[in-house]
Amino acid sequence: MTITSDRIRTWLCESALPLWGSEGLDHEEGGFFDNLSISGASIRNAPKRLRVQARQIYVFSHAHVLGWKPKGAARAPLEAAENGFEFITNNFWRENSGGFVYSTDRSGRIHEPRVELYEQAFVLFACAWYYRASRDKKAIEISENVLKFIDSSLIDKNKGGYFENLSHDLPRRQNPHMHLLEALLALYESIGNEQYLLRAKNIINLFYGHFYNKETGSVGEFFDAAWKPAEGTAGQIVEPGHLYEWIWLLNKYSSLTSVNCNEDINLIYYFAEKHGVDSKPVPTRGLINDSVLTRGTELDDNKRLWCQTEAIKAHIALLEYHNNIEVYSRLENLLDYIFKFYIPTDKGVWHEHLDQDGLLLRENVPATSFYHIFLALTEVLRVRDRITTL
Repeated sequence: MTITSDRIRTWLCESALPLWGSEGLDHEEGGFFDNLSISGASIRNAPKRLRVQARQIYVFSHAHVLGWKPKGAARAPLEAAENGFEFITNNFWRENSGGFVYSTDRSGRIHEPRVELYEQAFVLFACAWYYRASRDKKAIEISENVLKFIDSSLIDKNKGGYFENLSHDLPRRQNPHMHLLEALLALYESIGNEQYLLRAKNIINLFYGHFYNKETGSVGEFFDAAWKPAEGTAGQIVEPGHLYEWIWLLNKYSSLTSVNCNEDINLIYYFAEKHGVDSKPVPTRGLINDSVLTRGTELDDNKRLWCQTEAIKAHIALLEYHNNIEVYSRLENLLDYIFKFYIPTDKGVWHEHLDQDGLLLRENVPATSFYHIFLALTEVLRVRDRITTL
């Protein structure tokens, strides 16, 4: 069954965006709540993580760019994005030493003071989209401050790339660098400054030099201080969801720079589809597993929502340069799976994590996944359906 553009837009505009712009927004203290209950009720008085605030700023900024008009008690999307932007800039930035902290309590007092590269990347991504929606130059100022902080406090001048955090914890990971690449490409698209593409090229070079194994088509997750695969099982872990995410990002990078990454996109796609998709006779057959090993052995056959949305984005990327019936058919299957297993109702919530029998492994609804869902579904509307407004 084809998941139509009408069904996608109805769920986004009439269910998810109104819910997360009302129950998901903290109207009293500012910012966004980390989780809702499965019934869609706010879970209050819990810490607010920076990644949640940044991802929700993206969602509502993008919704504004696409022209969404709210219904009911939901805040207008740009107003919701502004609420989140003010909350993080007023509460998360370390005034004396720079960098955004990991989390605050509900009212904005620092809860977890550590400073992570992953969180800085998502602040940059939020700034890119908030500037695109609002043209507020403060977003450019904040993004430049973050980049200066990364350059002064997290850069590894000897081995390349960036440290995980201020304490240089191991193992090193490709994931924060992947999201930093995503943020830099978004900044370039929003602002047009070539410096962002130059920075993106450095991460692409790190990808080809260390993360990516061309012989297998896999991308590693964990590394030692010198960017060699971590010892033991950790150094052999591959997350198929990240493979699909890299496919979409490499395609995005190619479109902005004219650098042809198609050969590597195809190799990564082959590994992901061969080893990352559950082929066992189980109810969730055809969905993406959480993790495998570099030799293709299944490691964790549970299935997170975000892995499925990244697979959708990867197939959208393939359709953009290699439009064929097999890719289109697989995309349609993935969309069917998303709405069958993860978005089975019109309440604006989702199922976050399933076992191989399709049973819920997590009851509450984390706001972090709205970023994945919104980006994937709007990409379907943009490419498959040629729709650029909500």
